[in-house]
Amino acid sequence: MEFPILHDPGSIELLINTVFRNEPPKLVDHDYLVSLGFKREVDEGLLKLLTFLGLIDENGQPSALWKKSRDPDQAVLQLGKAVKAAYGSLFSKFPNAYQEDGSVLMEFFRVETGDSDPNIAYMILTFKVLCDLAEVTEVESTAKPPKPVKKAAAVKKPDTRKKRKPAETNKTVKKEKTAGPRERDAGPVIRMSINIDLDDRSDPDLKDLVMKLLKRQLEL
Repeated sequence: MEFPILHDPGSIELLINTVFRNEPPKLVDHDYLVSLGFKREVDEGLLKLLTFLGLIDENGQPSALWKKSRDPDQAVLQLGKAVKAAYGSLFSKFPNAYQEDGSVLMEFFRVETGDSDPNIAYMILTFKVLCDLAEVTEVESTAKPPKPVKKAAAVKKPDTRKKRKPAETNKTVKKEKTAGPRERDAGPVIRMSINIDLDDRSDPDLKDLVMKLLKRQLEL
């Protein structure tokens, strides 16, 4: 798959902001970009970017997405959806791709495109800039939260008027309260999970220190 490569992050932001502000023209081509102030050769890649995001079709015709993006309340949301759709293969493999380490993204784009490392670096830069502009993390947070668990059953008080045996109840309570001294004196339960990875090349002093700390924790 061919991913967009933009060398100037500023031109990406300027283009997206221009799309949000302007009524979609009949045709988006080189001349249209020039009329907006994009005159450098590198800006030719912006046409490919608009197509990649689905803001225009292969013939340069603005899409419905362009029109939706002009709504200030919808602009960021629509761009976020466009970015996730355009980079669908990336997000399907890494749902939080915008947070992934550069080495992970480098490997993904290398496998997907077979392009040179310098070009892949600019692919990642373009992707990161788009994620920042779309505020992908904010888009994720706008999803409807899960429905809260109903607590009615948990807090519902039993009907004591029907079944009440004071004598038996009191005996039960006394038995529960007369637990052994170990239970009465026991403090709060502490659960600890320790994950330690050591290999054969680890520093001997480090191994010795780790084992001492581990032994000390187990004796507590």
